Amino acid sequence: MDSIRRLNQAMDYIEDHLIDRIDYEAIDRITCCPSGLFSRMFSVLAGMPISEYIRKRRLSLAALDLKDGRSVIEVSMKYGYESPDAFSQAFKKMHRVTPRDVIKDQSMLIHVPKMSFSMTMEGVRSMKYQLIQREAFTVLGRSIKTSSEDNMKHGTISTFWQEAPTQGLESKLCKLNDDRPFLGVCYGMENDGHFRYMIGVETKKTDATLEQLVIPASTWAVFESIGPMPDAIQRVWRSIYEDFFPSSGYRHAGTPDFESYPESGSDRQDYRCEVWIPVVKSHE
Repeated sequence: MDSIRRLNQAMDYIEDHLIDRIDYEAIDRITCCPSGLFSRMFSVLAGMPISEYIRKRRLSLAALDLKDGRSVIEVSMKYGYESPDAFSQAFKKMHRVTPRDVIKDQSMLIHVPKMSFSMTMEGVRSMKYQLIQREAFTVLGRSIKTSSEDNMKHGTISTFWQEAPTQGLESKLCKLNDDRPFLGVCYGMENDGHFRYMIGVETKKTDATLEQLVIPASTWAVFESIGPMPDAIQRVWRSIYEDFFPSSGYRHAGTPDFESYPESGSDRQDYRCEVWIPVVKSHE
């Protein structure tokens, strides 16, 4: 329950700073999350990137300010837009009307309320997992820099996977270790939600044409996903953040995590893969 309380404190912080600069390092301190993890967690739980939520909250409050008689210039400055034109474009994209339309008449507007997190008692949802101790190991592969927002809007990670065979990455990885599963590794998380995503394989070999990432020794919580991709594994990630972390006494250790894909045929109903998350006790 402490993690839920901290998440809601972070939402309070965001609400109190909608007309200021939001300090993501402050959010990390409030939530006790490693750098950038809150942004990633929020997108899984809320179904939208944190940047989109903040933008929509600001534009919701901007509509109320316009209704109260404030000018377009005043409101655009209040919510940090570079110009009234930039504000008007963003406002119209969300509300489907211009700020001046709001001032003139009774236009229909969209309101996004402040979000909060809670534990529900809708039913008993059990999760199968293993705790596994592993020494450090090395992954070779290629990576891209992305963010939860870019991935949700443009499918950057799925596109990266689709391009892997044509770019020759798949064949390179198979030559390095053909009896090991392909890994999708998230690492290098930044405060603004950007991170690196690597397609790779665990190996003791070397290849100067590939990137090398050392995964530190960790205690891993390993979760099984059964079902066609990507829906099945997205449900697993949501359950991890929504159910496992709030009630297990563990938290994300802040080092790289990964998905493990041991077989092909990701559209099958019985497709099996795994989520590996480095964990520590919440009090550590």
